[in-house]
Amino acid sequence: MRQIYVIRHGETDWNHNHLFQGQTDIPLNENGRWQASQLTEKLKPVLPFDRIVSSDLSRAVETATILSKGYTTPILTDPGLREVDFGEWEGLTADAIQRRWPGELQKWFSTGQLHAPGGEDFDAFYDRVWRCFQNWASKKDYQTMAVISHGGACRVLMCAILERPIREMNGYILANTEALLVHVDENDKYSIAPATETEGGGPS
Repeated sequence: MRQIYVIRHGETDWNHNHLFQGQTDIPLNENGRWQASQLTEKLKPVLPFDRIVSSDLSRAVETATILSKGYTTPILTDPGLREVDFGEWEGLTADAIQRRWPGELQKWFSTGQLHAPGGEDFDAFYDRVWRCFQNWASKKDYQTMAVISHGGACRVLMCAILERPIREMNGYILANTEALLVHVDENDKYSIAPATETEGGGPS
């Protein structure tokens, strides 16, 4: 049984200020670095990972770098794990989006479908993230692996693993540096481990 820890990156200033980040490359803030350090302490019983695969955005890469500090774990980046491209919504609050595009947020929350102006279609986003995860998960050369990604991407993975429709993605939320433990069996079937099985698991 292989294990994959799906981890959301640490906090950024845009997270703190409730701004839509998408693919805008915002670094961790000091709290985000502290969160990643705390996660490293909580995960010590399972460290080092055999491999860490990270989104190529700096907030994810820095989280991965903190997790691997003191170890020789390779960190590989994959743009397939990037957050959805929110287009013109990036850098805006939900209130600002609601004023400029009335009803669009409610539509997204109720249906899981969204194509923000200048951004990425959510079905394409779902397919991108899920294919990327499956590619790395299917490899046989690891026992434990970490996948460092983003809030929306982690929600997509939870829906896909649980075989739930994309419209339910907003019901699955990981806090910054929260970890989700996924078991992969010999037939590449996935299951989400109970929280008690996650060694520390990350702050909730």
